[in-house]
Amino acid sequence: MFGLLVATVGLAGFWLDRDAPRTELGVQQRELLGVADDASVVANFVVAGRDILIGEGSAEPIYGPGGRIVGWRSDAPTSVRGVNTDTILYVSVVDDVATMIAIPRDLFVGGGTRRINGVLARQGPDGLMEALEGVLGLPIDYYAILDLEIFQDIVDALGGVEVNVPERMYYRDVAAGLTIDFQPGPQVLDGQAASEFVRYRQFRRGDLDRLESVKRLAYAMAAKLRELNVRAVGVLPDLVSTYFERVETNVSLALIRDLLPHAADVEIRAATLPTVEVERNGAQGLIADPRTTETFLAQTFGGTARTFFEPPDVVLLISDRSGDPGTGAWYRDRLVGLGVPEERIVLREGSFEPGATRVLATVPHWSDADFYTGLFGAGKQQVDVLDRVEGREPGLELVLGADALDRTPAGTVRALYRPHPVPDDVEAAEPTVAPEAP
Repeated sequence: MFGLLVATVGLAGFWLDRDAPRTELGVQQRELLGVADDASVVANFVVAGRDILIGEGSAEPIYGPGGRIVGWRSDAPTSVRGVNTDTILYVSVVDDVATMIAIPRDLFVGGGTRRINGVLARQGPDGLMEALEGVLGLPIDYYAILDLEIFQDIVDALGGVEVNVPERMYYRDVAAGLTIDFQPGPQVLDGQAASEFVRYRQFRRGDLDRLESVKRLAYAMAAKLRELNVRAVGVLPDLVSTYFERVETNVSLALIRDLLPHAADVEIRAATLPTVEVERNGAQGLIADPRTTETFLAQTFGGTARTFFEPPDVVLLISDRSGDPGTGAWYRDRLVGLGVPEERIVLREGSFEPGATRVLATVPHWSDADFYTGLFGAGKQQVDVLDRVEGREPGLELVLGADALDRTPAGTVRALYRPHPVPDDVEAAEPTVAPEAP
């Protein structure tokens, strides 16, 4: 029994100290986020809430006194583990400050019509982190995929929260058996009401205004935490239990241990990523301009914006010789997502290249190659002429070799920015080498 006790205590300590490796922020990234050198906790998350999935079924009316229909009874199956993500947030925690950036669900990622709310279903949490890194140019180490019902459990554990409802909110969904009915003004919401509050989207601006409701509820929950002082009350076990029951995550007990001392004093900053509505291949969606995003992040975090390198005005030929099908298309989509115009990229497949990925450049475009060599940490090679492809004459050729997957640009948008001068007593982060893909 004594041996079992020792082993159990040792194993508990092992898991309490285990954590996902955190990306060391570069100098420019710390300046953008306004992270002080003495910050004790720095963690970056993507938080995504799943849609409610409603299957096919039928409904019959429920009659009240006088024969008036007062509700509907539906046999349609429902699940809180929907395919798409209803809510996506980038959350940066620096000591006592949690900054939330709400990401519109109709945001296009890559060069096509793929929306960010469908990335989780196709590529999982790692794919969602990678896609959001490409949009923001910031590393993301943790994910939390939650059922929207978690709002109900947490708010109930807190004993309700006070929210100022901005306008009359009424919506009835027969298939889901859902009726949302709020009058405007300050009111205390229990868990069920809080869950309905964040699901309502019949606003003038639709999903963008619904994100404001998510932020309102987050502020209300933080206020209640401060009121209760979570470090000294009995709600903590319920909160932790709810977290692990409702959330799919790589967040460890070690990180939770680091964050809990700051929970009662947390200051929340919340904003929505600025986007522009566009049409692609007949589909309506949103895009985020990298320069506008950079300025927005600096203003939101109170940091300093970085200066962009401009993509060179030259046709880039991507020759996929990596031996991994789809790698060339992945590079093309990522480059488009990083601001390279799609019309400047031509893609072709080629025979396997066992050598390193490199950029071939003709003499007139020798200096233009630096944009891509800096982005991928690749070498460059001068050539007299490049092949015409699809009737176009490229000035640069990106040859994807056997190491192409190790040079992926995921999370390396910082290479698009001109580094700031670094004091002699500060060790500079290398801005040009991409980290290994997850």
